[in-house]
Amino acid sequence: MTWPWRTVSLSAATLSDGIGDNWGLVIMSDGTEPTREEKIKDALRAAPPYIAESATVVDVDMKTVLREGSPDWICVPTPPGKPTPGPMCLDPTWMQWFMEVSQGKTPTIDRIGISYMLLGETGADFDDLEATQPPPGKDWYRAGPHEMFVFPQGTGHILKGIGHDTSSGLPYVRPVPGAEPFLVVPFAKPGQKVCACDGSCACDSED
Repeated sequence: MTWPWRTVSLSAATLSDGIGDNWGLVIMSDGTEPTREEKIKDALRAAPPYIAESATVVDVDMKTVLREGSPDWICVPTPPGKPTPGPMCLDPTWMQWFMEVSQGKTPTIDRIGISYMLLGETGADFDDLEATQPPPGKDWYRAGPHEMFVFPQGTGHILKGIGHDTSSGLPYVRPVPGAEPFLVVPFAKPGQKVCACDGSCACDSED
């Protein structure tokens, strides 16, 4: 089978370039706040083009609308302080789940929620979604481009037996206090990017 995307390895230098033609961070190299346009550009890199083109874009506070669009998908730029790009596009169910978890509530979703992080993620603490810096003595963890799924309460047993390794390229689960763990399905390993191709494009192109 030929998948409709390809992967290409990236150097560590490429992953930490800051805002450039192919990668966007929400903090400029001089520490200044990025423009509205830069935030939108960064956020839309999280999802496939057919989703990103019509998605709503909100700022990292999850409230400030940067671009009006479809309510079916909401894209968010990379949070401040991240060493590499990590924007996310999520559906309304994932948004509800995220907001309830961040408020310390038990999620009340009644269906599967879906989100994309096609630039991958560099996270502070695998066991703490709210962490902004790694625990003492630990480094940032890295995950390749991926899709994520959250589930209603009482259904977490279906993920039994899936591991927790973010580096293998295999599906893994992340624990969430007060909620069911969520499933992460990578499209590539850390240090690789994904590009949508019809078979005629090269993954190392600038597009």
